[in-house]
Amino acid sequence: MIKVFFEGRLGADAQLKTSQNGSQFYSMRVATDDFKNGVNETVWVGVGVNAERAGKMKFTKGSHVLVTGTLRASTYQTKNGETGVSLDVMADSINYIKGGGQSEGSASGENFGQFKKNEEAAAAAPAQASSSTTNVDDLPF
Repeated sequence: MIKVFFEGRLGADAQLKTSQNGSQFYSMRVATDDFKNGVNETVWVGVGVNAERAGKMKFTKGSHVLVTGTLRASTYQTKNGETGVSLDVMADSINYIKGGGQSEGSASGENFGQFKKNEEAAAAAPAQASSSTTNVDDLPF
């Protein structure tokens, strides 16, 4: 098992889905930046979170979040027959990062769905993220 944490922005509103065993979960895609040789490249990560644990949190397009969870990589076939790799994380916690267009809040363990001031998320984010003035409507996704 590989535990990861990363920050990024939701590319669209989360979708409520039902697994084969009947449990509900939110599925979302989070865009995170990867800088290689001075070039910014967007990496998309699929994130799932148990709906019961998420409670009343609103996962909306453009939300700036810090995700902690278990990483899983899988392969798939593209429409033109090539093999692709998908990165997915089953979230243990999701924190809104201040300045991300949403109320600052936290969803983790017993606290899923409970909005509270979470200074850990702001402290864990780069200084640039906490003073971000990016308008959610200006995002490319």
